[in-house]
Amino acid sequence: MTPAPLLALDFSAPDRLWLLVAAVGLVVAYVVMQVRRRRDAAKFAAPALLPLLVPGKAPWWRHAVALVFIAGLVLATLAAAQPTVPATAERQQATIMVAIDTSDSMKATDVSPSRLAAAVTEAKTFISDLPAAYSVGIVTVDATPKVLVPPTTDHDAAKVALDRLATRPGTALGDAIFAALAALPTGSTPAAGQTDSARAPAARIVLLSDGTSTTGRPDAEAVAAAKAAKVPVSTIAIGTGHAQVQSAGQTVDVPVDPSALKAIADGTGGKFFQAASESQLRQIYADINADVQVVPIDRGVAVWFAGAALVLLLGASLTSMLRTGRVVWT
Repeated sequence: MTPAPLLALDFSAPDRLWLLVAAVGLVVAYVVMQVRRRRDAAKFAAPALLPLLVPGKAPWWRHAVALVFIAGLVLATLAAAQPTVPATAERQQATIMVAIDTSDSMKATDVSPSRLAAAVTEAKTFISDLPAAYSVGIVTVDATPKVLVPPTTDHDAAKVALDRLATRPGTALGDAIFAALAALPTGSTPAAGQTDSARAPAARIVLLSDGTSTTGRPDAEAVAAAKAAKVPVSTIAIGTGHAQVQSAGQTVDVPVDPSALKAIADGTGGKFFQAASESQLRQIYADINADVQVVPIDRGVAVWFAGAALVLLLGASLTSMLRTGRVVWT
């Protein structure tokens, strides 16, 4: 972390700076007290004794102690206003949209206990391992994909939503990618002319499915949109080549068909994985890492001001006690 010079000092609670009035009041009171002391002594003492009662010039240390005390009070007030300075820090940030196929073929049990259940289990494990700063969203992939959970750092909410997934007819991979892209927050994708290294946070889509689209917009359109947005789509083909499900009272073969998923990954700069077991899925999610971004932050420096204030106030009090035997110096 690199702090900026104190010349760029800002305050998180600037409304507390009005407490500086107390320091100004103390300065005024000190000056008035010095004038009044000499004036009162002049009223009641004989002129010949006045120089003895009120020396013409107060000891230098008395004014110095007063100045140190006031400086400590000013620093304490500034600390209460929560001063900050601009700085930069390396931070892992990402927005990850997890799109899970919820078509009827995901009921197949070639991946135990079923393709969908295995996908949900691994997705929940993946989300649990994400840093708190990562945002995650959930998209369902059937005939009418929808954003079940918009990107959020509330990872528990995303995991709860995964438990509610249910299968429906149809698969629209292209529409699912469009839905995921539309859900990304502003700033997740680079603006025109912006380099990849400058964009923050990183964004990517993880699409887990067992086959090709049966409806919706063509995959090629979604690939072009993701590529233009510089959002890689990593795809995971889940299942084996030998699986069956019951549909409309009939037994239907549902072998995994990875060709479309591989084309999506290749076209968007993502990665394609062939997963047939929970252990393979776990490794796949572990390989999908977010970018490390250098981001601007406001670094709090109130502790510096509070520490300096404490040193000055203690120094003023100790000096006064050693000189006068009292904490005050007047």
